[in-house]
Formats: sequence, structure tokens, C-alpha cells
Amino acid sequence: MFTSVGATGLVVLTACGGGGGGGDADKGGQGEVASISTPAAGGGSAQPSADPDAGRPQIRLDSTQDDINRMYDVWLACLKENGVEKKYKTSPNAPGVKACKGKEPLDPPELDPANNPDYSDDVRIMVKCMNEHGIKSVVVEGGWGLEDGASMNAPNYAEIQTGCQVKAFGEDE
Repeated sequence: MFTSVGATGLVVLTACGGGGGGGDADKGGQGEVASISTPAAGGGSAQPSADPDAGRPQIRLDSTQDDINRMYDVWLACLKENGVEKKYKTSPNAPGVKACKGKEPLDPPELDPANNPDYSDDVRIMVKCMNEHGIKSVVVEGGWGLEDGASMNAPNYAEIQTGCQVKAFGEDE
């Protein structure tokens, strides 16, 4: 039996813990930086972005689980404030879900097979790295998985997973 831990799956499994806060924290989880859009020179008004993901918090390959949890805490708090108690039982078009769309974290773009031409090779590197660190992993349809879910309880699992993810998906060969 295999436990799939693709990028989204891992986040969903672990996103409910952690403290409050949110935003793009630096690598050490300290401090946050806010971005402010300013109008273009010449007094023109800023046009709204056609990109529906513009302004959403972006998870990075090297984001710690605490960083990811903080981002998800902000989104989940917004859902709750807007009357959405269980996001998985609510239509994505529900008003509360729409109101919070801008706070829903985005997975690292490198983990999207549609945007990463080296995704399959990167998955194999990820699995090899995890296995080298004693976390028995396999390639599964759509990504990688653990041979046994108990591996997530291994000492330093989160650090190993983050390090292998950076090594596999962040380095150009």
C-alpha cells in the first residue's frame, strides 16, 4: 500500500496545524514583507490583473511546513469568517470561497507538471533522495508517494522532504 504525498496532498494533510499569521515569510520564518502596487508613472490608474492568481501567497520549494501552515491558517480563517466551515463540502463557487480565493496559497510552480517540462525526471530525483535518507518512497501516477504512511513520523521527515524537494525540483541539471 502506498501513501501519495504529491505537493497538494502533502499540504492538505499537514496544513491544519501551526500558528496564526500568514504571508510570504522568509526562509527562517521570521518577518513578512508586504507588496504594494503603485500606479504607473504619468498618473495612469493601475489595471486589475487578468491573472486570477495575482496576489495570492506563493509557497516556495524551500518553504518550511510552519511557513506553509501560516499561509493556510490565514486562508482557513477567512473561509471560517465567511461562513465556510468545511471547504471540501462547499462548492468552489460559494460566496465565502470566492471571497477568500485571493488568500489561498499557491503550490510552488515547479511542482506543476503542466509548467515543468522536467517534472517526471524531478520526481525520480525526489524519490531517490528520499530513499537515500531512509524514507521509503516510490514514483506513483502524478508524482511520488511513500511506501508507508508511517514514514511521515520519521525523525526529521519535514526537513528531509523539504531538502529533497529543493534538490529535485530546484536545481537545473
